[in-house]
Amino acid sequence: MGLKLTGIGLAALVASAILAAPVAAQEPIRIGYAADMSGVCGSLVDGATKAFRMGVEELNKSGGLLGRKIEVIERDTKTRPDEGAKEVRDLIVNHKVDLITGVCSSGVLLAETAVSAEFKVPFYTGIGATQTANIEKWQPYYWQVGPNALMEAVAAAEYVAKKRNWKKVVPLAYDYEWGHTSVKAFSDHLKKLRPDMEITATVPVKLGETNLTSYVTAVLAHKPDAVYGAIFGGGLVNLVKQGKTFGFFQQTNLVTLTTVDFLQTLGDEMPTTGMHGFARAPFFLMLDNPKAKAFAAAYKARYNKDPDDWAMLAYDGLMFYAEAVKHAKSTKADDVMKSVATVKYSGLRGNMTVRGLDGQMNAPSWVGTIGKDPAYPYMVIKDATRVEGEQTMPTEAAVKAGRAAAK
Repeated sequence: MGLKLTGIGLAALVASAILAAPVAAQEPIRIGYAADMSGVCGSLVDGATKAFRMGVEELNKSGGLLGRKIEVIERDTKTRPDEGAKEVRDLIVNHKVDLITGVCSSGVLLAETAVSAEFKVPFYTGIGATQTANIEKWQPYYWQVGPNALMEAVAAAEYVAKKRNWKKVVPLAYDYEWGHTSVKAFSDHLKKLRPDMEITATVPVKLGETNLTSYVTAVLAHKPDAVYGAIFGGGLVNLVKQGKTFGFFQQTNLVTLTTVDFLQTLGDEMPTTGMHGFARAPFFLMLDNPKAKAFAAAYKARYNKDPDDWAMLAYDGLMFYAEAVKHAKSTKADDVMKSVATVKYSGLRGNMTVRGLDGQMNAPSWVGTIGKDPAYPYMVIKDATRVEGEQTMPTEAAVKAGRAAAK
Protein backbone atom coordinates (compact mmCIF):
# COMPACT_ATOMS: atom_id res chain seq x y z
CA MET A 1 0.00 0.00 0.00
CA GLY A 2 1.41 3.42 -0.97
CA LEU A 3 2.21 6.05 1.64
CA LYS A 4 0.43 9.39 1.32
CA LEU A 5 1.77 12.44 3.14
CA THR A 6 -0.50 15.27 4.12
CA GLY A 7 0.81 18.80 4.03
CA ILE A 8 1.33 18.66 7.77
CA GLY A 9 3.09 15.29 7.55
CA LEU A 10 5.36 16.48 4.76
CA ALA A 11 6.24 19.62 6.67
CA ALA A 12 7.05 17.56 9.75
CA LEU A 13 9.31 15.27 7.71
CA VAL A 14 11.18 18.20 6.19
CA ALA A 15 11.54 19.83 9.59
CA SER A 16 12.94 16.67 11.14
CA ALA A 17 15.47 16.37 8.30
CA ILE A 18 16.59 19.95 8.84
CA LEU A 19 16.96 19.38 12.57
CA ALA A 20 18.90 16.15 11.97
CA ALA A 21 21.49 17.85 9.76
CA PRO A 22 23.31 19.76 12.54
CA VAL A 23 23.33 16.61 14.67
CA ALA A 24 25.07 14.66 11.91
CA ALA A 25 27.50 17.53 11.41
CA GLN A 26 28.52 17.23 15.06
CA GLU A 27 29.85 13.70 14.64
CA PRO A 28 33.45 14.07 15.92
CA ILE A 29 36.58 13.61 13.88
CA ARG A 30 38.23 10.63 15.53
CA ILE A 31 42.01 10.31 15.68
CA GLY A 32 43.68 7.08 16.74
CA TYR A 33 46.86 7.98 18.62
CA ALA A 34 48.69 4.62 18.61
CA ALA A 35 51.99 5.56 20.21
CA ASP A 36 54.95 3.75 21.77
CA MET A 37 54.23 5.19 25.22
CA SER A 38 56.20 2.49 27.00
CA GLY A 39 59.28 0.51 26.01
CA VAL A 40 62.37 1.92 24.32
CA CYS A 41 60.48 4.84 22.76
CA GLY A 42 58.60 5.89 25.88
CA SER A 43 60.75 8.93 26.71
CA LEU A 44 60.47 10.30 23.17
CA VAL A 45 56.70 9.93 22.99
CA ASP A 46 56.01 11.81 26.24
CA GLY A 47 56.70 15.30 24.89
CA ALA A 48 54.97 14.52 21.61
CA THR A 49 51.83 13.36 23.41
CA LYS A 50 51.67 16.50 25.54
CA ALA A 51 52.07 18.74 22.50
CA PHE A 52 49.49 16.74 20.52
CA ARG A 53 46.95 17.16 23.30
CA MET A 54 47.67 20.90 23.37
CA GLY A 55 47.06 21.11 19.63
CA VAL A 56 43.78 19.21 19.84
CA GLU A 57 42.58 21.48 22.65
CA GLU A 58 43.51 24.54 20.60
CA LEU A 59 41.62 23.30 17.56
CA ASN A 60 38.56 22.32 19.59
CA LYS A 61 38.44 25.70 21.34
CA SER A 62 38.32 27.35 17.93
CA GLY A 63 35.41 25.15 16.81
CA GLY A 64 37.22 22.00 15.75
CA LEU A 65 37.58 21.15 12.07
CA LEU A 66 34.74 21.71 9.59
CA GLY A 67 32.50 22.43 12.55
CA ARG A 68 33.30 19.06 14.15
CA LYS A 69 35.11 18.47 17.41
CA ILE A 70 38.21 16.28 17.47
CA GLU A 71 38.15 13.17 19.63
CA VAL A 72 41.43 11.35 20.33
CA ILE A 73 41.63 7.70 21.34
CA GLU A 74 45.07 6.95 22.80
CA ARG A 75 46.68 3.51 22.78
CA ASP A 76 50.08 2.27 24.00
CA THR A 77 51.82 -0.01 21.50
CA LYS A 78 54.55 -0.85 24.04
CA THR A 79 57.10 -0.31 21.21
CA ARG A 80 56.10 -3.69 19.76
CA PRO A 81 55.16 -4.15 16.08
CA ASP A 82 52.55 -6.83 16.83
CA GLU A 83 50.94 -4.63 19.47
CA GLY A 84 50.97 -1.62 17.15
CA ALA A 85 49.24 -3.54 14.36
CA LYS A 86 46.65 -4.92 16.79
CA GLU A 87 45.83 -1.52 18.29
CA VAL A 88 45.56 0.20 14.91
CA ARG A 89 43.27 -2.52 13.60
CA ASP A 90 41.02 -2.10 16.64
CA LEU A 91 40.98 1.69 16.31
CA ILE A 92 39.96 1.44 12.65
CA VAL A 93 37.48 -1.44 12.85
CA ASN A 94 35.80 -0.77 16.19
CA HIS A 95 36.25 2.97 16.67
CA LYS A 96 36.03 4.13 13.05
CA VAL A 97 38.92 6.58 13.35
CA ASP A 98 39.57 9.04 10.53
CA LEU A 99 43.33 9.19 11.10
CA ILE A 100 46.17 7.22 12.71
CA THR A 101 49.31 8.81 14.17
CA GLY A 102 51.68 8.82 17.17
CA VAL A 103 54.16 6.02 16.36
CA CYS A 104 57.87 6.28 17.23
CA SER A 105 59.66 3.00 16.46
CA SER A 106 60.39 2.28 12.80
CA GLY A 107 59.47 -1.37 13.29
CA VAL A 108 56.11 -0.45 14.79
CA LEU A 109 55.64 2.15 12.06
CA LEU A 110 55.95 -0.48 9.33
CA ALA A 111 53.46 -2.73 11.11
CA GLU A 112 50.97 0.13 11.51
CA THR A 113 51.27 1.43 7.97
CA ALA A 114 50.40 -2.02 6.62
CA VAL A 115 47.09 -1.89 8.50
CA SER A 116 46.49 1.69 7.35
CA ALA A 117 46.94 0.52 3.74
CA GLU A 118 44.60 -2.44 4.23
CA PHE A 119 41.74 -0.21 5.41
CA LYS A 120 42.68 2.92 3.43
CA VAL A 121 42.85 5.14 6.51
CA PRO A 122 45.23 8.15 6.48
CA PHE A 123 48.32 7.67 8.63
CA TYR A 124 51.20 10.05 9.30
CA THR A 125 54.28 9.98 11.52
CA GLY A 126 56.26 12.67 13.29
CA ILE A 127 58.83 10.55 15.15
CA GLY A 128 59.22 7.26 13.28
CA ALA A 129 61.65 7.97 10.47
CA THR A 130 62.46 4.92 8.38
CA GLN A 131 62.56 5.69 4.67
CA THR A 132 61.23 2.18 4.03
CA ALA A 133 57.75 3.53 4.69
CA ASN A 134 58.30 6.19 2.01
CA ILE A 135 60.03 4.02 -0.56
CA GLU A 136 60.08 0.21 -0.45
CA LYS A 137 56.80 -0.20 1.49
CA TRP A 138 55.11 3.08 0.64
CA GLN A 139 51.34 3.11 0.43
CA PRO A 140 49.16 6.03 -0.73
CA TYR A 141 47.58 6.77 2.67
CA TYR A 142 50.89 7.53 4.41
CA TRP A 143 52.96 10.66 4.90
CA GLN A 144 55.80 11.78 7.15
CA VAL A 145 56.26 15.24 8.67
CA GLY A 146 59.87 14.95 9.85
CA PRO A 147 63.00 14.14 7.85
CA ASN A 148 63.30 10.43 7.23
CA ALA A 149 66.39 8.42 8.15
CA LEU A 150 67.98 9.00 4.76
CA MET A 151 67.53 12.75 4.97
CA GLU A 152 69.06 13.39 8.37
CA ALA A 153 71.87 10.93 7.65
CA VAL A 154 72.68 12.87 4.48
CA ALA A 155 72.68 16.11 6.48
CA ALA A 156 75.12 14.54 8.97
CA ALA A 157 77.37 13.35 6.13
CA GLU A 158 77.45 16.86 4.67
CA TYR A 159 78.64 18.15 8.05
CA VAL A 160 81.30 15.46 8.53
CA ALA A 161 82.62 15.91 4.98
CA LYS A 162 83.52 19.53 5.74
CA LYS A 163 85.83 18.49 8.60
CA ARG A 164 88.93 18.23 6.42
CA ASN A 165 91.14 16.99 9.26
CA TRP A 166 88.86 14.02 9.93
CA LYS A 167 90.12 10.96 8.05
CA LYS A 168 88.45 7.96 9.69
CA VAL A 169 84.83 7.47 10.84
CA VAL A 170 83.30 4.57 12.77
CA PRO A 171 79.51 4.08 12.53
CA LEU A 172 77.92 3.02 15.84
CA ALA A 173 74.27 2.09 15.42
CA TYR A 174 71.28 0.36 16.94
CA ASP A 175 70.94 -3.07 15.34
CA TYR A 176 67.51 -2.61 13.75
CA GLU A 177 65.78 -0.88 10.82
CA TRP A 178 66.50 2.77 11.65
CA GLY A 179 70.12 2.12 12.62
CA HIS A 180 70.84 0.10 9.50
CA THR A 181 69.29 2.54 7.04
CA SER A 182 70.85 5.56 8.74
CA VAL A 183 74.36 4.13 8.54
CA LYS A 184 73.97 3.09 4.90
CA ALA A 185 72.68 6.52 3.86
CA PHE A 186 75.38 8.31 5.85
CA SER A 187 78.17 6.10 4.50
CA ASP A 188 77.01 6.19 0.88
CA HIS A 189 76.73 9.98 0.85
CA LEU A 190 80.01 10.53 2.70
CA LYS A 191 81.88 8.31 0.23
CA LYS A 192 80.69 10.55 -2.60
CA LEU A 193 81.77 13.72 -0.81
CA ARG A 194 85.01 12.40 0.73
CA PRO A 195 86.38 9.37 -1.12
CA ASP A 196 89.58 9.85 0.89
CA MET A 197 87.81 9.19 4.20
CA GLU A 198 87.92 5.71 5.71
CA ILE A 199 84.58 4.40 6.96
CA THR A 200 84.93 1.25 9.06
CA ALA A 201 82.41 -1.54 9.54
CA THR A 202 79.51 -0.66 11.81
CA VAL A 203 79.72 -1.42 15.52
CA PRO A 204 76.16 -2.72 16.18
CA VAL A 205 74.41 -1.91 19.45
CA LYS A 206 71.70 -4.19 20.82
CA LEU A 207 68.42 -2.28 21.16
CA GLY A 208 67.67 -1.74 24.85
CA GLU A 209 71.24 -2.45 26.02
CA THR A 210 72.20 -0.28 29.02
CA ASN A 211 75.87 -1.24 29.49
CA LEU A 212 77.65 0.22 26.47
CA THR A 213 81.25 -0.02 27.70
CA SER A 214 82.11 -2.87 25.33
CA TYR A 215 80.86 -0.80 22.40
CA VAL A 216 82.87 2.20 23.56
CA THR A 217 86.09 0.19 23.70
CA ALA A 218 85.34 -1.43 20.32
CA VAL A 219 84.94 1.99 18.74
CA LEU A 220 88.05 3.49 20.32
CA ALA A 221 90.13 0.52 19.18
CA HIS A 222 89.78 1.87 15.63
CA LYS A 223 91.32 5.21 16.69
CA PRO A 224 88.71 7.18 14.72
CA ASP A 225 88.58 10.92 14.19
CA ALA A 226 84.80 10.74 14.47
CA VAL A 227 81.98 8.37 15.36
CA TYR A 228 78.63 8.54 13.61
CA GLY A 229 76.08 7.50 16.23
CA ALA A 230 72.72 6.20 15.01
CA ILE A 231 71.47 5.77 18.53
CA PHE A 232 68.93 7.67 20.65
CA GLY A 233 67.16 8.03 23.98
CA GLY A 234 68.49 6.23 27.04
CA GLY A 235 71.07 4.38 24.97
CA LEU A 236 72.63 7.63 23.80
CA VAL A 237 72.62 9.02 27.32
CA ASN A 238 74.43 5.90 28.55
CA LEU A 239 76.90 6.09 25.67
CA VAL A 240 77.92 9.62 26.61
CA LYS A 241 78.09 9.01 30.36
CA GLN A 242 79.99 5.74 30.07
CA GLY A 243 82.15 7.04 27.25
CA LYS A 244 83.39 9.90 29.42
CA THR A 245 84.94 7.41 31.86
CA PHE A 246 87.07 6.06 28.99
CA GLY A 247 88.15 9.50 27.80
CA PHE A 248 86.02 9.02 24.69
CA PHE A 249 85.61 12.73 23.97
CA GLN A 250 89.31 13.45 24.35
CA GLN A 251 90.09 10.76 21.75
CA THR A 252 87.38 11.29 19.14
CA ASN A 253 84.27 13.23 18.11
CA LEU A 254 80.69 11.97 18.32
CA VAL A 255 78.22 13.07 15.64
CA THR A 256 74.75 11.96 16.66
CA LEU A 257 71.06 12.77 17.06
CA THR A 258 71.01 15.54 19.68
CA THR A 259 67.36 16.33 20.22
CA VAL A 260 66.28 18.66 23.00
CA ASP A 261 65.16 15.85 25.33
CA PHE A 262 68.65 14.35 25.11
CA LEU A 263 70.29 17.74 25.79
CA GLN A 264 67.98 18.31 28.75
CA THR A 265 68.68 14.87 30.21
CA LEU A 266 72.48 15.24 30.04
CA GLY A 267 72.51 18.78 31.44
CA ASP A 268 75.85 19.51 33.11
CA GLU A 269 77.10 15.99 32.32
CA MET A 270 77.39 16.84 28.63
CA PRO A 271 81.05 16.83 27.49
CA THR A 272 82.39 20.28 26.70
CA THR A 273 84.33 19.07 23.65
CA GLY A 274 83.89 16.42 20.99
CA MET A 275 80.08 16.57 20.71
CA HIS A 276 78.38 17.38 17.41
CA GLY A 277 74.72 17.01 16.70
CA PHE A 278 71.93 16.89 14.16
CA ALA A 279 68.32 17.46 15.10
CA ARG A 280 64.85 17.53 13.55
CA ALA A 281 63.12 20.45 15.27
CA PRO A 282 65.20 22.17 17.99
CA PHE A 283 62.95 24.95 19.28
CA PHE A 284 65.88 27.20 20.26
CA LEU A 285 66.92 27.43 16.60
CA MET A 286 63.36 28.15 15.47
CA LEU A 287 62.51 31.18 17.61
CA ASP A 288 62.79 33.60 14.68
CA ASN A 289 59.46 32.10 13.57
CA PRO A 290 56.64 33.77 15.61
CA LYS A 291 54.54 30.58 15.52
CA ALA A 292 57.37 28.48 16.93
CA LYS A 293 58.15 31.11 19.55
CA ALA A 294 54.51 31.26 20.69
CA PHE A 295 54.15 27.49 20.85
CA ALA A 296 57.41 27.05 22.78
CA ALA A 297 56.29 29.67 25.30
CA ALA A 298 52.84 28.08 25.70
CA TYR A 299 54.34 24.61 26.15
CA LYS A 300 56.77 25.83 28.80
CA ALA A 301 54.05 27.74 30.62
CA ARG A 302 51.94 24.60 30.77
CA TYR A 303 54.59 21.97 31.56
CA ASN A 304 57.39 24.07 33.08
CA LYS A 305 59.77 22.58 30.54
CA ASP A 306 61.03 23.54 27.10
CA PRO A 307 59.50 21.49 24.26
CA ASP A 308 61.66 18.79 22.73
CA ASP A 309 61.90 18.08 18.99
CA TRP A 310 59.15 15.47 19.24
CA ALA A 311 56.77 18.00 20.78
CA MET A 312 57.46 20.49 17.99
CA LEU A 313 56.91 17.82 15.33
CA ALA A 314 53.75 16.47 16.96
CA TYR A 315 52.15 19.90 17.07
CA ASP A 316 53.31 20.81 13.55
CA GLY A 317 52.09 17.48 12.19
CA LEU A 318 48.63 17.87 13.70
CA MET A 319 48.29 21.41 12.36
CA PHE A 320 49.36 20.26 8.90
CA TYR A 321 46.60 17.63 9.02
CA ALA A 322 44.14 20.32 10.10
CA GLU A 323 45.19 22.47 7.15
CA ALA A 324 44.77 19.53 4.77
CA VAL A 325 41.25 18.82 6.07
CA LYS A 326 40.25 22.48 5.74
CA HIS A 327 41.66 22.56 2.22
CA ALA A 328 39.82 19.35 1.29
CA LYS A 329 36.62 20.43 3.08
CA SER A 330 36.35 16.76 3.98
CA THR A 331 37.76 14.05 6.24
CA LYS A 332 37.21 11.30 3.67
CA ALA A 333 40.47 9.45 3.14
CA ASP A 334 40.93 10.06 -0.59
CA ASP A 335 39.97 13.73 -0.29
CA VAL A 336 42.43 14.23 2.57
CA MET A 337 45.27 12.50 0.74
CA LYS A 338 44.76 14.64 -2.38
CA SER A 339 44.95 17.69 -0.13
CA VAL A 340 48.05 16.42 1.70
CA ALA A 341 49.94 16.35 -1.59
CA THR A 342 48.84 19.82 -2.69
CA VAL A 343 48.33 22.03 0.35
CA LYS A 344 50.95 24.61 1.36
CA TYR A 345 51.31 24.93 5.12
CA SER A 346 53.10 27.61 7.10
CA GLY A 347 54.02 26.10 10.46
CA LEU A 348 56.61 26.04 13.23
CA ARG A 349 59.41 25.19 10.78
CA GLY A 350 58.28 27.60 8.06
CA ASN A 351 56.68 26.69 4.73
CA MET A 352 56.05 22.96 4.44
CA THR A 353 54.71 20.75 1.66
CA VAL A 354 54.41 16.99 1.17
CA ARG A 355 55.59 15.26 -2.00
CA GLY A 356 52.90 13.03 -3.48
CA LEU A 357 55.51 10.61 -4.85
CA ASP A 358 56.46 9.27 -1.42
CA GLY A 359 54.49 11.17 1.20
CA GLN A 360 57.64 12.93 2.39
CA MET A 361 57.48 16.44 3.79
CA ASN A 362 60.28 18.81 2.79
CA ALA A 363 61.39 18.73 6.43
CA PRO A 364 64.65 20.46 7.37
CA SER A 365 67.44 19.21 9.65
CA TRP A 366 69.79 21.26 11.82
CA VAL A 367 73.47 20.34 12.29
CA GLY A 368 76.18 21.92 14.45
CA THR A 369 78.50 21.73 17.46
CA ILE A 370 77.20 21.19 20.98
CA GLY A 371 78.10 24.04 23.31
CA LYS A 372 76.95 26.26 26.14
CA ASP A 373 74.43 29.08 25.83
CA PRO A 374 73.70 31.28 28.88
CA ALA A 375 70.02 31.38 27.90
CA TYR A 376 69.55 27.67 28.70
CA PRO A 377 70.42 25.39 31.64
CA TYR A 378 71.62 22.71 29.21
CA MET A 379 73.88 22.75 26.18
CA VAL A 380 72.46 23.43 22.73
CA ILE A 381 73.48 23.18 19.08
CA LYS A 382 75.80 26.09 18.29
CA ASP A 383 76.91 27.50 14.93
CA ALA A 384 74.09 25.49 13.44
CA THR A 385 73.29 25.07 9.76
CA ARG A 386 69.70 24.52 8.68
CA VAL A 387 69.74 21.92 5.91
CA GLU A 388 66.56 22.20 3.86
CA GLY A 389 64.58 19.11 3.00
CA GLU A 390 64.92 19.76 -0.71
CA GLN A 391 68.69 19.25 -0.30
CA THR A 392 68.41 15.86 1.38
CA MET A 393 65.25 14.22 -0.02
CA PRO A 394 65.92 11.26 -2.31
CA THR A 395 65.41 12.08 -5.98
CA GLU A 396 62.38 10.80 -7.85
CA ALA A 397 64.65 8.42 -9.75
CA ALA A 398 66.13 7.08 -6.50
CA VAL A 399 62.68 6.52 -5.02
CA LYS A 400 61.49 4.64 -8.10
CA ALA A 401 64.68 2.59 -8.24
CA GLY A 402 64.31 1.66 -4.57
CA ARG A 403 60.75 0.50 -5.12
CA ALA A 404 61.70 -1.50 -8.20
CA ALA A 405 64.54 -3.23 -6.31
CA ALA A 406 62.18 -4.16 -3.46
CA LYS A 407 59.74 -6.01 -5.74
